[in-house]
Amino acid sequence: MVWQPTSDYPKRYGWKTPITAPGPNGGDMIRHMRAIQNDPLPYLEKVWREHGDVVQFPIPWPVYIVSSPSGARDVLVNFNRDMGKRTLQYTTLSLVTGFGLLTADTAEWKPRRRAMQPAFHKELIALTQSRVDEELATLHAQWMELTSEGPAIIDIDQAMMELALRITGAALFGINLEDDAREITEATLVALHGVIARAQNPLPFPLAVPTPANVRMNKAVKRLDRAVQSILDMREKNMLPEGAPIRDMLDVLLDLDEPLTAQQLRDEIVTFIVAGHETVASALTWSWQLLGEQPLLREQAGSDRTFAGQVFDETLRLYPPAWVITRRALNDVEIEGHLIPAGAMVIVSPWLVHRHPDAWQTPLDFMPSRFDAGVPQLGYIPFGAGPRLCIGREMARMEGPSIIYELSSKWNIEPVVSGDVAIDASVTLRPKHGLPMRVSRRA
Repeated sequence: MVWQPTSDYPKRYGWKTPITAPGPNGGDMIRHMRAIQNDPLPYLEKVWREHGDVVQFPIPWPVYIVSSPSGARDVLVNFNRDMGKRTLQYTTLSLVTGFGLLTADTAEWKPRRRAMQPAFHKELIALTQSRVDEELATLHAQWMELTSEGPAIIDIDQAMMELALRITGAALFGINLEDDAREITEATLVALHGVIARAQNPLPFPLAVPTPANVRMNKAVKRLDRAVQSILDMREKNMLPEGAPIRDMLDVLLDLDEPLTAQQLRDEIVTFIVAGHETVASALTWSWQLLGEQPLLREQAGSDRTFAGQVFDETLRLYPPAWVITRRALNDVEIEGHLIPAGAMVIVSPWLVHRHPDAWQTPLDFMPSRFDAGVPQLGYIPFGAGPRLCIGREMARMEGPSIIYELSSKWNIEPVVSGDVAIDASVTLRPKHGLPMRVSRRA
C-alpha cells in the first residue's frame, strides 16, 4: 500500500511537487538551516528518528532520503537502471574531478568502467602490497627520526593523507609523490571544501568570477592539474613496451582500444588522485581515534592481521568516508511503500544505514568482532553497492588493514585529548580540526 499524506501536510510543496513521504515542515528546516550547513549529520539523524526510513524534504522540487538497509539496496541495486548520477552532488564535484569514473552518468560510465577493470584485477592488487610496504618503511623512518628523543605529537589525519597519497601515486601511476604529497593533499582539501560550499549555496558565482572562494578553488584545481601533467611526463619516459603486461592503472588508461581525449585522461587521473587517497585516509584516521579509546583492541590490531581488517571494516561502518550518496530517479519507483517520482533526487546516507537497528545490534558501539563472519550483504555500503560499487574497493580493503596492522605492531598511537572529535562532513568525513596523537616506539 502506497503511503498517503494526512491532513497535517499540505497537498504539495511549491506548485507541483506531490507529497509522497513524511518529513519535516518548512519552518523546521529554516530553523535548522545553519546546523544543516555546518553540522549536517545530527540533523539527518533527527529527521530519521522523527519521520522514519523514507523522508521527503519540504522544498519545491522532490528530494528524499532513504535510510533503511532494504531501501538503500533498492536505490543502489534493485532499481539501479531507474537511477542516474546527474545530481547536485556529482555535478558540483565534477568541477574538480571532471566527468571521470566517479561522476560520469550511466551512458559515459559503462564502457569506461569495463575498460578500466583490468587495472583492479587481483594480480595487480597483490602487487600493490609491495607499494604499501615501501611507503610504510618510509613513514617508519620518518617517525623514528621524529621520536629520536622520545614520544612526539603529530596530526595523524595529515600523516594518513600523505601516506595514502604516496601509495596511490606509486600503485596507480608508478610515480613517487613524496616531495609533492603535502601540496597535493592540501589542494585536494581546498578543492573539496569548495565543492561543499558551492553545493550549499543556491546561487554560487561562476568559477570565472574571482571571488576569494573561487580563487582558492581554482588555484587548488590548477595544482591538481600540475600533478596530472607531472604523472604523464614521467610515464612518457617509461612507456609500456609492446606486448608487456600492464603495470598499473595508468598503463590501462593509455592503452584503451578507443583512446581517451586529453580531457578524459585528465579527469580519470584527478578522480583517482582524489578518491584513491582521501577515502582510505579518512578511514585510517578514524581507526586511530577509535583504537586510541580502547588500548586492548589497539594491541590486538598489531598482533592479528585478520583483526586489523575487522577494525578497518568497523571503522568504515561508523565513519563511512562517502557519508552521502545521491541518485536522480529516471522513472517512478516505489521504495518502502513510498512513490518516488521521476526527476526526484534520492539521498542514501551510509551514516544512517550503518546505524540502522534492522542491520546492526548496538550500532553505536565500536565492535570489530561483529565482522567475525565477514562483511554482511545488507546494511553495509561504505563503497556503495550495485553496478556503481567503487572499483577500488578491494585495493582499499587490502591497503587499510595492512597499514593498521603494521603501524600498530611497531608504534603506540595514542590520543592527546579525550572526548568526542568534531566531524567535518565535507565530501568525506574528517576531523574538523585535525587529529593530534602521540606516537612512540613500541618496545
